[in-house]
Amino acid sequence: MNHPGSESDRVRSASLSIFVAHPSSLLTDHRPHGDGLLAYRFITELASHGHHLYVAAERADLRSAPPANVDIHELGAVDARDPLARVRYMHRLRRLFDHLRGTARLELVHQLNPVHVGISLALVDSGLPVVLGPYVPDWPDRSSGLAAGAVVRRRASDLARGALAAIQQRRATALLLSSPAAAAKLHRGTPLASVYELPYGIDADVWIPKPEREPGHQILFVGRLHRHKGIFELLDAFEQITRRFPAARLTVVGAGPAQEELERRVHAGSARSSVRLLGSLERTATIEMVRDCDVFCLPSHAEPFGLGALEAMACAKPVVASRAGGLEHLVDDDGGCRVAPGDVPALAAALETLLAEPELRRRMGEHNRRRVQSRYTWSRVIDRLERIYAETMARR
Repeated sequence: MNHPGSESDRVRSASLSIFVAHPSSLLTDHRPHGDGLLAYRFITELASHGHHLYVAAERADLRSAPPANVDIHELGAVDARDPLARVRYMHRLRRLFDHLRGTARLELVHQLNPVHVGISLALVDSGLPVVLGPYVPDWPDRSSGLAAGAVVRRRASDLARGALAAIQQRRATALLLSSPAAAAKLHRGTPLASVYELPYGIDADVWIPKPEREPGHQILFVGRLHRHKGIFELLDAFEQITRRFPAARLTVVGAGPAQEELERRVHAGSARSSVRLLGSLERTATIEMVRDCDVFCLPSHAEPFGLGALEAMACAKPVVASRAGGLEHLVDDDGGCRVAPGDVPALAAALETLLAEPELRRRMGEHNRRRVQSRYTWSRVIDRLERIYAETMARR
């Protein structure tokens, strides 16, 4: 995997005219849509560096007007499950591209995450470099509860999609991975010289430490309430923790399909008076919750990247996470504890270790803050992306 340049050697590339082929299913600056929020941030950060972006979006919902050098064209939603709908979208995409090329000097195509299979193939004969990603790892396979016929159909569909994705990757000029965990998305025959690691960024001036806070025993979970987020294992581990740390508190921020079951489990459990379920919060309230906790815990069975953990790291918090997906690479041994997914005793032991040692928590938090500032700020990420663009343009 390529690592263009160093973080300290920051050379801004020349201004480019970039055609953004697909920035998630919803491009937004305020809706709770992770892919859409991150895609829009990539776009606006690139615009702030002087690049002109022509964005082909399914849908856009923006509270603020985009920068003057960002042109957004809505092409209509596409049902990702319908191959014919995707083909029709690709046709609209190509018509827009040809129209824009008649009026603008397009120089590069970038299809952002999620890299919907096939879409960039609408532009393979354009003669422009094509960048795909950042790719993220998949969530765990949840087909175990399906009927046999449904499993067969899903596997057949996966095989067809995989074959098309392999062609798409081989025809691309550069592939971006959010972390090494996303390498599983690469198909056989993909030239490794075209693969780069590019993580997501964070506002390190917004997610900041709260140094005046007195240490305590506050554990925080922020995320979608779904079984694959490990929320039930965390609850089981917390009930064990309260036997040693009766003053410990667990706060859960988020909503999702497991919310009702979680509420029942909390109310029936031994630690019900020590657990707060706050539901979804506005961003500013979430930031304050992260700044006020002692330990951030994200024990997902898998995690595409781990943005919640990154936000806690920026706030100088130690992180207890699972060795799964992007979390395994985002959280290191100097910044937290990583345990096997689903291992409740190991999760409880890791949390107890940190609750018992405030000085260890402080050192881990400070390490995490330094790591964020050196690698994960948006300015660092966009500097790296510009280097990737420059290398990609040079290869063509």
